[in-house]
Amino acid sequence: MPFHSTGLRAETVLASSIECAAATRGEELRRHERSRWCQRHTHHHQPLGFRSIILGLIVRVGEYFAHRPKSHVLMIGLLTVVMIGALDLLTGPDISLFYLLPITFVTWRIGRTAGFALSLFSVCVWVVADARQIYSLTAVGYWNAAINLAFLLILSSTLAEFSVLLEWVHTDYLTGLANARGFHDLVQKEIYRCKRTGRSFSLAYLDIDNFKSINDTLGHNAGDAVLRLVGDTLQKSTRKSDSVARIGGDEFMILLCGTDQQSASAAMAKIEEALRTELSGGHWPVTLTIGVATFRLPPDTVEAAVQQADDLMYEGKQMGKNTRNHRVIAGSCGGLQP
Repeated sequence: MPFHSTGLRAETVLASSIECAAATRGEELRRHERSRWCQRHTHHHQPLGFRSIILGLIVRVGEYFAHRPKSHVLMIGLLTVVMIGALDLLTGPDISLFYLLPITFVTWRIGRTAGFALSLFSVCVWVVADARQIYSLTAVGYWNAAINLAFLLILSSTLAEFSVLLEWVHTDYLTGLANARGFHDLVQKEIYRCKRTGRSFSLAYLDIDNFKSINDTLGHNAGDAVLRLVGDTLQKSTRKSDSVARIGGDEFMILLCGTDQQSASAAMAKIEEALRTELSGGHWPVTLTIGVATFRLPPDTVEAAVQQADDLMYEGKQMGKNTRNHRVIAGSCGGLQP
């Protein structure tokens, strides 16, 4: 056999081995990152005793207001302040601290301006309720009112800033979708909801095929444009009750609430069609591999649910990419059913 032919064959084998090793290493890194993501969120659900109960109550009240129109929340806040003022008038200034409650939730739900307005209204109500109080100097009453107003305004401003920061913590900066942390919380709530109602839900794990070639040949700005396009398309083609997240790199996830295999399959077909239309319209040389897991019973943990969808997506990659691999999870901890 000619020497140059042997050399070419050796080079081909070597290149193939390197490519295979790189792909295996890439998959190991991806799974390692997913494992780290799961570990970072596991501790959030450890029992905390009385503190956990209080925090859970606050979260539930916050969720109640989060799903109400802003006008309703403002009206509830105003009525609550009036009720506290009436009790303040009957019992004295000992319950003045409770003015913080409506101000907190109104600021959290509506924003800084509404919080400032309710703070001013609360101080006016407090002044009326405190009118029967006799001070050695008239200026003391005005001073107390000014101090209360300043405190409530500072509280409203701080809460408004904190709510913005909290939103940033749960939001992907590039696409505006939920990030891994925010999506983890959304899936956890859906698991709790499924345990109460017995309904099923689905998780879709999407990976952009050949995305690295976009960054390598067209630059990272083009890659960012593809990510934003995919994120916008997913947001537009899902229901308001569903949730979309970019969980890292070129990977996205969709939470399809209250879906069985048939409805989830129909929803994903619509989403895939929208993605193909947008990507082909922009002449982007990429496709998507999707793993969809439909859970008849609520999974034990968020991590288990994400792993099922991720494994199905990886199986799709092994089958040749640009495909959707959909299975029903028959049990709470595993058991794939075709």
